Amino acid sequence: MISALYNIILSPITQIIEISYNLFSKLFSNIAVSLVGVSLTVTLLCLPLYIVAEKWQETERGIQGRMKGGIARIKRHFKGDEQYMILSAYYRENRYHPMMALRSSFGILIQIPFFLAAYHTLSALPDLQGKSFLFIEDLGLPDTAFRLGPVPVNVLPILMTAINCVSGYIYSKGHETREKLQIYGMALVFLVVLYNSPAGLVIYWTMNNVFSLVKNVFYKLKNPALTLYRIACAAAVFVALYVLFLYSGGAGMKKRVPAAIAALLVIPIPLYMRIAGWMVSVPLRPLKESARLRTALFLASAISLTLLSGLVLPSSLISTSVQEFSNVDGYGNPAAFLQSSLWMSFGLFGFWPACVFFLFKAKVQTILAFLSAFLLVCSLVNTFAFAGDYGSMDPSLIFIDGEKVGIKPALSAANAAAILLAFALVLAGIKFGLARILQSLCAVSAISMAVLSAVNVSKIGSEYARFQKTVSEGADGDGDFSAKIHLSRTEKNVMVFMLDRFESAYVPHILTDYPSLMKRLDGFTYYPNSISPDGHTLMGSPGIYGGYEYLPDAMNARKDATLRDKHNEALSLLPTILTGEAGFTATAADLGWANYSYISDMSFLKGKKDITALNLMGKYSVSFKRDMVKSADDLGSISHSLNRNLLWVSLFRESPVALRPVVYYKGTWWENGVRENSTAFSDWFSVLHYFSRITEVDSERPTLTLMANEATHSNEDISMYDLPVEGRHPSESKSLPKENGYPIQCVTLNEIANIVSFLKESDCYDNTRIILVSDHGIGRKSMGKERFDEPLIDDEFKKDSLNNLLMVKDFSSHGTISIDDSFMTVADVPSIALSGIVENPKNPFTGKPISTDGKKDGILVTTDNKLFMPYHSKSEYEFTVPEDSWYRVRDDIFRDENWTYAGKTERRRRK
Repeated sequence: MISALYNIILSPITQIIEISYNLFSKLFSNIAVSLVGVSLTVTLLCLPLYIVAEKWQETERGIQGRMKGGIARIKRHFKGDEQYMILSAYYRENRYHPMMALRSSFGILIQIPFFLAAYHTLSALPDLQGKSFLFIEDLGLPDTAFRLGPVPVNVLPILMTAINCVSGYIYSKGHETREKLQIYGMALVFLVVLYNSPAGLVIYWTMNNVFSLVKNVFYKLKNPALTLYRIACAAAVFVALYVLFLYSGGAGMKKRVPAAIAALLVIPIPLYMRIAGWMVSVPLRPLKESARLRTALFLASAISLTLLSGLVLPSSLISTSVQEFSNVDGYGNPAAFLQSSLWMSFGLFGFWPACVFFLFKAKVQTILAFLSAFLLVCSLVNTFAFAGDYGSMDPSLIFIDGEKVGIKPALSAANAAAILLAFALVLAGIKFGLARILQSLCAVSAISMAVLSAVNVSKIGSEYARFQKTVSEGADGDGDFSAKIHLSRTEKNVMVFMLDRFESAYVPHILTDYPSLMKRLDGFTYYPNSISPDGHTLMGSPGIYGGYEYLPDAMNARKDATLRDKHNEALSLLPTILTGEAGFTATAADLGWANYSYISDMSFLKGKKDITALNLMGKYSVSFKRDMVKSADDLGSISHSLNRNLLWVSLFRESPVALRPVVYYKGTWWENGVRENSTAFSDWFSVLHYFSRITEVDSERPTLTLMANEATHSNEDISMYDLPVEGRHPSESKSLPKENGYPIQCVTLNEIANIVSFLKESDCYDNTRIILVSDHGIGRKSMGKERFDEPLIDDEFKKDSLNNLLMVKDFSSHGTISIDDSFMTVADVPSIALSGIVENPKNPFTGKPISTDGKKDGILVTTDNKLFMPYHSKSEYEFTVPEDSWYRVRDDIFRDENWTYAGKTERRRRK
């Protein structure tokens, strides 16, 4: 209940505070100025409420003044029940109720939620910690300007109280003593509450009091509105000039000019007022004349917006990949996150707008009812007609291809035209007597939203139940470090680690940053000239497990089995051959897209002789965080991100196309100071970290260990983990600390070196063959320029996204890492794994030989980036990628002339 009230009442205010703080921080790069900006923003937003409060207080004072003499006479001549009865009659005669006296306290009451929101946001703001300002050494602590003996004296709260008292004196001049005592009493309450609070929070509240003082001075002027308007115009001009000529935040003129124009939009406020007055008097007159109609229209559209933003869009996002959002930080069913998005949406579109709506009279209510209906229509148009393609999201609600979230001129222009048309239609509909129809459509929309939400929530529940069944068939829970993997000291061991999205081009940098790895990775050969057929796991990984028959074009050419069955065949190939023909035992763990399930469904291997199928992902996360997190305060959570930002994703989809890069600003949702960390890194990396603890060297038979790990697919900030390499954290590395995922790749390769050390200590290194392979690279432009010629294909496709990691350590191999520039592919892995173990191996499912002959003329790769989930394919038998996305790559992959277009003609010839 408390959480719901917080999300409804305080969450919209806290996010306004966060947005304004970030905005002023980006503009001025000064914490104190940012706090002043936050205070100014909150004051301006509260100004309409303060105006209403002032009118109520004036009304109350007038009534009290008129009744004062009569009340005094009644109290003087009557006592007890008689006095009560006569006072009640007197109140009725004057159409007054004692409860109306609360109106005089409204100005104080509206401060409470804003104070609580500011206290919650600013008292623990990381930006304040350790930062100084003037005489304040640490804005995250009380200012402690000096001491009286052992007693610290905090000057800021005292200054704040003094300003508050001056403001109260000016405001209450001529008012009754009771009202003055109320104001001074509240000033003392804030002094007590904030005396030992962080200095940054006190600066914010002090500026609130300063602005309140200015506001009270304004009330004493002859024409306060005109003076305020002139000051606002001057401030707008200053901001525009500052952004254009002084701002040094790195934004170009293409971004500065729109920002300056946005600031100058304050100047035509009188024009806006006239337009609003005309709208109320002419086209919106039917709403002005009917309180019932405008209230019904407002409520129906507000309910629809609440359900669309808080339930429909968040539930549709979660339902597309329920497994990805399941069991996050103990939440279990991801439908639980919908509670936060729903209550926050209600606060944003229901509670606070309704407070404003019912505080004001017909004119303002008319405008609000129209705007609410128009906002609903625009949100529906933007969401469903102008969805756009922004790529996929990771579980922390960050776009994986974030650079795609930019302004698209043609789409923006079409969207702007649609919004103008919607504005005209809603306005015309109300003018020509269709307001009731519009209200009915909003009500139908609300009902439709409720039904669609129920369908999505039901789907999430059923998918979660299936997911739980899959997980329950995996390994035991966290903390169970019993042996899961078995190796042999006397027989051969083959180990294949599929490190998802490991960037091959990072390897030379890692070895330069951490030269000890050259020796610790004893006997490895690095193949930099290796390629994957696709930049995603779905099509890039099957070849790793199954060879050339499971490259995308070969899988497409074979129509006798579904893609899922062919994928499972690839995953089964090495375990089936080695257990059936070489007497091996096999362990397969977390293989990518097993059974076409996002969370690996290893059930298709269960029950097969000598093959053990495991789900280890996430089984050791709790232990890993407990052991390796530097401080509990350092660790953000994906659940925090989901609870806060599911609504932001809805707002992104509902926004005009041109504003979406503002809603999702530089990879963030405008949250300040909280580091969003998916659990992906700890879920996966913990398996590698505890590899030695879950491994026994006790097998009397040769073994195969086939393990996929997605730690290297994460972009998380891992600085909170105690994972030094050569005594320093990879975030402090010399070459690429800020590159996409580089620190994670460093610690992963270091963890592989730790596994090497464990194998040596266990006396089973010489009889072990190790293959490190990734299904694709990252696709960083900076790395692409370094490793490849200028792009041959287009600016969107980055060739190094197909440059996969391949490192091999063979039996009895020793020495520092060597480099082999031979042309290699992901599909060489089965041949390397089986070399010298099975003579002339054949695919047990097709009967065809397993060899590396499939690359003698190069291989076909696809540059399509849109098919990375099984449901993206329009056929269950082939990958439906565009025909013009196929290229043939041969020999030296870093030379453009070796990338040749392989369109329909060659594809048909192969079929």
